[in-house]
Amino acid sequence: MPLTQLLVVAVLLTLLDGLAGAGYRKCPTECACSSDIKGRHQTVCTGGGMNEIPVTSIDKDTQVIVIRGPRNHISIGPIFNDFRYLEVLRVTDSLVPAIGQHTFWGVVNLKVLDLSRNNITSIREDNFRGQDNLLELDLSGNKIVRIPSASFRYLNELRTLNLAENFLEELVPRQFLNLASLKWLDLSENPLVDLKPEVFRDVQELKVFRCRRCQLKTVNPMLYSLLRHLTELDLGDNLFRFLDKEEFTYLKRLRTLKLDGNQLSVLVDYLFEGQRSLQHLDVSHNRIVKVSSKSFENLNNLTHLDLSYNKLMGLDMDTVTPLTSLKVLNISGHLQLDLVESKYAFQLLGSLTTLSVAEMGYLPATLLDSVPHLRDLNISGNHLNDASLQMLGRVSQLQRLDLSRNQIKGIDMRIVNLLVKMQDVDLAYNPITCDRCHMGALIDRAHTLKWSKLPSCFLPESHRGTQISDIDGAGLDFCISVDEEEDEDTNAASTSRNILSQGSLNILALIAGLVFIILAMFILSIVVCYSRHRARYYTHEDKRDLGATEKSIDPPATITSNEINFKFPIDDHVCITDELCLPPPPPPPSKQAPTLG
Repeated sequence: MPLTQLLVVAVLLTLLDGLAGAGYRKCPTECACSSDIKGRHQTVCTGGGMNEIPVTSIDKDTQVIVIRGPRNHISIGPIFNDFRYLEVLRVTDSLVPAIGQHTFWGVVNLKVLDLSRNNITSIREDNFRGQDNLLELDLSGNKIVRIPSASFRYLNELRTLNLAENFLEELVPRQFLNLASLKWLDLSENPLVDLKPEVFRDVQELKVFRCRRCQLKTVNPMLYSLLRHLTELDLGDNLFRFLDKEEFTYLKRLRTLKLDGNQLSVLVDYLFEGQRSLQHLDVSHNRIVKVSSKSFENLNNLTHLDLSYNKLMGLDMDTVTPLTSLKVLNISGHLQLDLVESKYAFQLLGSLTTLSVAEMGYLPATLLDSVPHLRDLNISGNHLNDASLQMLGRVSQLQRLDLSRNQIKGIDMRIVNLLVKMQDVDLAYNPITCDRCHMGALIDRAHTLKWSKLPSCFLPESHRGTQISDIDGAGLDFCISVDEEEDEDTNAASTSRNILSQGSLNILALIAGLVFIILAMFILSIVVCYSRHRARYYTHEDKRDLGATEKSIDPPATITSNEINFKFPIDDHVCITDELCLPPPPPPPSKQAPTLG
């Protein structure tokens, strides 16, 4: 080739490289191509309606490919072999039916593979061959029923494995062979029922293990003895009824423990004695009636405790004494909890900065006296009125406040001065009355508020649904007459959202009412039918209809002065009452043969 031609080719190649470097890259028409936050070339196709991945229109040096539905119907196979620089591949919500043999062979730099929310039903041991550098694998939200032994044996460097929301009923031995580097495993929402310890012998370096809604009733202690490095354990929404004080003996490094949504009725003494590093404990939505005085013994580093929606009657001083580092406490949903007596326990929680006492039914005015350093407070759903807000004067450092679902109509100047200094206040679902004497002070300062959502008016009806920032303070009525504007809808402003919290009671009441009406109608229909049958039984109306064409062949029942014969004949006679029946008229004389004289 002549020298001039070589020079031309060199110049063209240089120009092409420059154009590519300047951003002139191939990109499918249905996708968007750019650089991610790490500066990697990425192709993102999220418009949906795809039947295949347009790999021929994607540059081979692309490092991130994201394919997401809706309405995708994609099959994948060995189409990524030329993408040697690919690090992240996400094909989700695309009805992928299977992974395919050697699909990712040659994609040697792949670090993240996300195939979640598809229709994958099975895993084969050769699906991941060649993925020695894969760090994250997400197969959640598929329809996987069973995974053979050693299916992940080629993923020596895998750190994160998500198998949640599938149909796994059993984990087989050596399920996780060669996954010694695995740190994070999620098996949630699989009907496993039981966790066999021997299955986990290959993943003893696990830090995080989740198995929510796995239908577990117990856990073999040998499992915990194998997973001694766990820092987070999530067993929420299972079927645990009781936990022995030796339950978590082997788990000395736990920082987060979630046991919410089970059926626990008591926390026994020394249950968490060995968990000195525990920081987050969630036992909400159980049936806990009693927390023993030594249940939280040695939990000196606990910062978050959720006891909400149980059946506690009180909170003892001895129980909370070890919780010297507690900052966040949630005891919402305890209608029978004596907060007046519990105030002594609050006095021991000097580090508390976040408190949730929602849906308690009643809050004493002195509730916040012992926790002056609160920064976050949730007192929603407690039927609080305007006067109840005076308790806020004792917590001047509040930054976030939830007052939703109460009976607040207005806020006086003193409380307004506290609220306007806060980062966020939620006043939704209250019967806010937008007039001068109820909300005038807050409306005048609405333009200065930086809350995520400003409250809306409920009264007067002309302003209903209007945010206070859109109200002209100069045109406000001074004070709306209750007789003129307030009606039975006022309570609806504070209870419209209570369907979320008390909806089960309302629905049950509605169902009970419907059942009662249906049952009453059913009983009434039976009574009517029975009455008609009884009347026809005594009067023989059905037989009288045929009486014109038929004649009685049996003698009538006989009535004496001493007794009434209740043996009813089948011939036509009339019952005047239930007790007295008259015989029918005598039959006409029959014609007899003449006699011979």
